[in-house]
Amino acid sequence: MKWFGKCVDYFFTGMGFGAISYVCILTFLYPGIAPTIRETTSVLIISGFIGLISMIFETDLPMSIAIIIHFVGTFCLFLAMALINPRWVINISTIVVFVLIYVIIWLICLLEQKKTVNRINDRIKKRNLK
Repeated sequence: MKWFGKCVDYFFTGMGFGAISYVCILTFLYPGIAPTIRETTSVLIISGFIGLISMIFETDLPMSIAIIIHFVGTFCLFLAMALINPRWVINISTIVVFVLIYVIIWLICLLEQKKTVNRINDRIKKRNLK
């Protein structure tokens, strides 16, 4: 059951990143274009699957291999999303936006991990001082 809970957590985290990315793209790159039910649903579901792919980072694979697998899997799911949504076009600019968003999300995750590690280290220091 613990494994299922972890999967749900990763799925919803992926949905969150996907929803935020989608809203930002619509707001800043395509202002005035309303999202459709099909687009929103596909973004949420496929972003959830991208979140599940992120579980690869909890394996014993070398980080470089895990990043490559995650990036390729994420890009394939992004292409599937584009095929599901007829208004979406795949060209060099959408690929650049995809890579940019991928890097931004990575930076956010790294900053969050750094913050967590610092908080844990602070607690350890406080406990050792007592």
